[in-house]
Amino acid sequence: MCGIVGYVGTKPASPILQDGLRRLEYRGYDSSGICWVDPRQSHLSVIKKKGKLSALEKVLNGRIIDSTVGLGHTRWATHGEPSDENAHPHLDSSNDFAIVENGIFENYSKIRQDLTKKGVKLRSQTDAELAAHLIARAYKGNFQMAFCKAIKQLKGYFAVVAISAKQPNQIIAFKRSNPLVIGVSDHGNFVASDVSALLPYTNKVIYLEDEEYAVITPQKVVVYGLRNNKVIRKKISEVKWNVEQAQKKGYRHFMLKEIYEQPDVSENILQKRIPSDRQGIVFSELTEKMIKQLKTARRLIFVSCGTAYHASIVARYLFEEIAHVACEENVSSEFRYYKDPQLNKEDIVVLISQSGETADTLAALKEAKLRGAKTLAICNVVGSTIAREADAVIYTHAGPEIGVASTKAYVAQLLTLSLLSIYVAQIRRQIDTKAFKTYLKELKLIPKKIQSILDNAKNIEQAAKKLYGLTNFLYLARGFNFANALEGALKLKEISYFHAHGYAAGEMKHGPIALVDNQLPIVCITPKSSTYEKMISNIEELKARDGIIVSIATRNDKCVRKLSGYTFEIPEIAECFSPILTVVPLQLFAYRIAVLNGCDVDQPKNLAKSVTVE
Repeated sequence: MCGIVGYVGTKPASPILQDGLRRLEYRGYDSSGICWVDPRQSHLSVIKKKGKLSALEKVLNGRIIDSTVGLGHTRWATHGEPSDENAHPHLDSSNDFAIVENGIFENYSKIRQDLTKKGVKLRSQTDAELAAHLIARAYKGNFQMAFCKAIKQLKGYFAVVAISAKQPNQIIAFKRSNPLVIGVSDHGNFVASDVSALLPYTNKVIYLEDEEYAVITPQKVVVYGLRNNKVIRKKISEVKWNVEQAQKKGYRHFMLKEIYEQPDVSENILQKRIPSDRQGIVFSELTEKMIKQLKTARRLIFVSCGTAYHASIVARYLFEEIAHVACEENVSSEFRYYKDPQLNKEDIVVLISQSGETADTLAALKEAKLRGAKTLAICNVVGSTIAREADAVIYTHAGPEIGVASTKAYVAQLLTLSLLSIYVAQIRRQIDTKAFKTYLKELKLIPKKIQSILDNAKNIEQAAKKLYGLTNFLYLARGFNFANALEGALKLKEISYFHAHGYAAGEMKHGPIALVDNQLPIVCITPKSSTYEKMISNIEELKARDGIIVSIATRNDKCVRKLSGYTFEIPEIAECFSPILTVVPLQLFAYRIAVLNGCDVDQPKNLAKSVTVE
């Protein structure tokens, strides 16, 4: 959500800013802009436009601006509608200071009132503009001191990056909750909200922590603590993945590419976690302290949002069945506001997040720590805020996911959680050798089984061609696959904008059955399982009421095929791991429906890849 990129160095800034913004488009946005220091006139210039980045590029018309310092931003509206005026960057009244911001200033109304009373004429409806005016009013010949004074007046969770015509060879960047990463190179230095914006230029980065700010010049980066203004020594990290990993490689959309990457992602995870030169499952990044805590934990409390929350639901089934440990799952945005969550040092709160920057999940992490619980992060992005702040972290190794609607990151979460549940069962002595080997043998077959679903997906496209004109869908499942009823419905909502609802199939007669008629497609997730007969009964009832039955079934299941109008088959698999397979046809079905309806599946309206505000 919102993208920031900044550069100060020896090269023209504008092409770098535009390229960086292009690489941040996947985060979701409604306007964009760039700002630079004019070297001849010693003032700031800005161009910003509502809409896609192409609108900004049309105004620039290929012009390379003669400036070596600048800021770029893609905005996702919070305060004020999407418009040219509300787009970032924002300037103060004298055009001496410019800022870009991700997040929210929670004391926005009070500061706006105060500035208005003092005669400041505001140009936008945003909270972000206020920071530029606060810096200008605090400026007494020292940009760094003015920046710090302004930031200390702002409440909320945000990242702010600023430049000044007064001190034109300098960028200052501050982080509180929202991510910021600094890139270091021989021809200058960078700042961005996401490392993907920096990779064409450098793979050497510095991660800012909360309440830290950086003064960035062409020659060096100095990081300070906001509270005491003392210099903080920071490690330069090396990013291992490259730009090519984020390209479409011939696929029409990133989402489709990422769906088809799932066999390779699964194989990569299994090779890392079950290496041939080691016996058993390996989580090398787990600290000895966390391993001891996993052995004795009273409860595992899974906390997450959106698709990651669906992974949490599956996790509860996995850990209770395989590891015999008490679990619960919570939506992050609710967990953080529980009045008195009953947590203690015997509990482990497991935070699941693709980006590692999800605002509500990060707030839940902090709340858990305050309550004395241990925290374990499961995320995809190395060096992300949640990964750094948790007591321990397990990476899912999905690689960069560009499509806003999560696909391969979800499968990576499910597979990682499956492996972790077996690992925890082993260290808690809740599994015998025979069961352990059986589980591992089953997991090792998953990449080929996912590939077989993708290789036989033509019937999914055919079903989509028949059903894409209908706008209401119902998804039903039981047990381990209940989460995928929610996930399948979410995928369709996210990228096609159709109404879709996921339900536990046992709840069907408690309301949803009233919706059933000959215009309602009902996706029934019905692999061979302990709840198979119950699902068959549900399908019989739906069919009797003329519902359009779309089933996901185990290969060669004649009973389900006979009852269904459309059947998507998966290979046979142990029930506990079946969500890893059943989600694949759900992803493809949503994708095909959305494409047939002309939707932008990689950048759905109103959505962002990383939700960094409440």
